Amino acid sequence: MLGRAHVTNYTIFRHDGLLFGYFEYRGSDFEADMAKIADDPATQRWWSVVTPMQRSLRSSPEGEWWLTMDEVFRHD
Repeated sequence: MLGRAHVTNYTIFRHDGLLFGYFEYRGSDFEADMAKIADDPATQRWWSVVTPMQRSLRSSPEGEWWLTMDEVFRHD
């Protein structure tokens, strides 16, 4: 589903009990593609397994699970 939603290079890192995710988006309608992922039955089943094992940071915006972090360096 991620590939069909134009998500590439998706990686999740774990450090000191925190998860950090990285992905690249190659599409043209991010909101619509994220909605496709959320509507996918296989994704929903996966989320039902992993969501109880996670909690968002206090600094996450209301209603947001993941906190978007500012990129401070990249070398391509």
